[in-house]
Amino acid sequence: MSLYASVCWASVVLPLTDRCGCQSWQFCSPVFLKSMVMGLDASVMCNCFERGLTSEPPFPRDWLHVDEEGYLNLKPEHDSSERWHLLWEWQRNCCEHEGMNYCSHRISNWYGYRLFQAALQNAGAELFPMLVEELPDLNGGLTESRAAASCLRELATFREKGVIGTKTVLVDTNADVVIREFVAVYEGVFILAGSAGLHFGLTEFEFYIRDAETGELLFTATRFQQSVQGKKPSGESGERVLYTDLDSGATFECSVAVSGQQIPWDDGSLQNDEGRVRFDYPIELHVEPRESLADDFDYVVTPLENVFRASTITGNPVRWC
Repeated sequence: MSLYASVCWASVVLPLTDRCGCQSWQFCSPVFLKSMVMGLDASVMCNCFERGLTSEPPFPRDWLHVDEEGYLNLKPEHDSSERWHLLWEWQRNCCEHEGMNYCSHRISNWYGYRLFQAALQNAGAELFPMLVEELPDLNGGLTESRAAASCLRELATFREKGVIGTKTVLVDTNADVVIREFVAVYEGVFILAGSAGLHFGLTEFEFYIRDAETGELLFTATRFQQSVQGKKPSGESGERVLYTDLDSGATFECSVAVSGQQIPWDDGSLQNDEGRVRFDYPIELHVEPRESLADDFDYVVTPLENVFRASTITGNPVRWC
């Protein structure tokens, strides 16, 4: 079953993780933007200015210093909005490193990052004391070069772990494809359907739909079907989606469906000329535990390794942003 979807303010189409190859998206309210699209970035400054390898700045070099956030900036006594913009323009291409970044990476969106933090705990937090201490919970802050070297060693240990525990997942039964994963910090919620007044999520054992205001559970199941009537289950009224518990026969009707994998258009593109995308909406789904593997987190481990390695090479801190 394939359906159309488009972006609007009332119901925003968002990717659930930044993992390589992931094509799982879902309609979410704008409130969920922070965990689905916003995330953690990191960079390490180059040493070109210190080594005299940049072009001449637009003002005397002694007006500049590395500030407390790890960026080359104007000293307070020389700072102004106009000068800051001149500095920013100069830094864009003053040396071989764009923006004076020896290394710069998106680490992950918050959803994928929280999964990795949980994996560190499941694998044994005592094995990764520096990662637990240094990885930020919010944007901002620094990790010094010496700590970055320890973090690199701990990431190598994490990669060697193989199986690191179990995870609760929602599976497209017919395709045997995982489409959602339980994230404890979000209470398992993966859809905030504001206009429908509903939250959709996973516990460690089952799928649920609950009232967004009262928290009342309206539907729970380990194995269920969803029957979509209409072409745009976008969280807006007027569409009909019937959920049926395959064990108890209990049913629940609403206007929101759980999407599966993204489906390319006939020409192979993921968006058509109107910017629309389309998805599979699985008919049958189930919740089950599966092994959680260290390799599952390569999407976040690799960029972390890159920035920590850059920090050890340059001696400059990792800047979290």
